Amino acid sequence: MSVSKKLLATVLVLIFVAGLATVAFAQGKAGEKAPKLVIGNKTAALGDILEGQDVVYTFKIKNGGNAELQILSVRPG
Repeated sequence: MSVSKKLLATVLVLIFVAGLATVAFAQGKAGEKAPKLVIGNKTAALGDILEGQDVVYTFKIKNGGNAELQILSVRPG
């Protein structure tokens, strides 16, 4: 392997390790005091639904973290 390829490989490895360290540090900081959205059932078995029929289902959510959880916007999926 040429010197330039070894240097490139070394730089890429260093960038990868730095990225992993950044993620680990951010997760450690977020774990100290952060909100955590917890959704009970993420799916709903609604059976057969006819076209045009309205369906209502309530998803139960809660804050499982130790900081205030703010839900600033909601979109139907």
